[in-house]
Amino acid sequence: MRTLRCVLLTLLVTALLVAGAGTIAAWRVGYWLEAPGEAPRHADAIAVLGGDEEGERALRAMALYREGYAPLFVVTGLERGVAPVPAELNWRIEMLEAGGVPRSAMRFEAEPYNSYTEAVLLRDLMRREGWRTILVVSDPPHMRRLSWMYADAFGGTGLEYVLVASQPDWWRPGEWWRVERSGQFVLQEIIKLGYYAARKWRQ
Repeated sequence: MRTLRCVLLTLLVTALLVAGAGTIAAWRVGYWLEAPGEAPRHADAIAVLGGDEEGERALRAMALYREGYAPLFVVTGLERGVAPVPAELNWRIEMLEAGGVPRSAMRFEAEPYNSYTEAVLLRDLMRREGWRTILVVSDPPHMRRLSWMYADAFGGTGLEYVLVASQPDWWRPGEWWRVERSGQFVLQEIIKLGYYAARKWRQ
């Protein structure tokens, strides 16, 4: 009987420890996702990645431009429609212009359809333009996956990238589950990270 009690107590303690560890992991995941973000430094250009639903990335990029971190922008996004400048890029371009960025300081890249192809496109663009360093602006929970992809795309090239997080109001790394948008973003990132890791493992 005493042995059974010991076994049950051990199982109970183990279950509590596992549950506690899971809770801590869930709480810390927001910090883990944003951790690869770095402080900006002077570069040849600033890349504003696609998927910028409310313009937080463009706002952060404009602030970097005003502070003199880089003289040029690369605006990326999916091509939609037949407009001379694709529709998804248009409103961000207008936003940048309204913020004081001249059209002559912008480069437009509409081809990328995911984060990895954006990384490859930026790498190739840097080679063509003779750039050495680029600031890559995206949302905080996007930083971890970008760090994996850019390490793969830029590895061995000698080119440098700096991942710079935007500063959206909806992002709270220690309470990411309390805001619908950040909760959705975190869950999507975990799934996408798993998919990317699985693809790499199969290669």
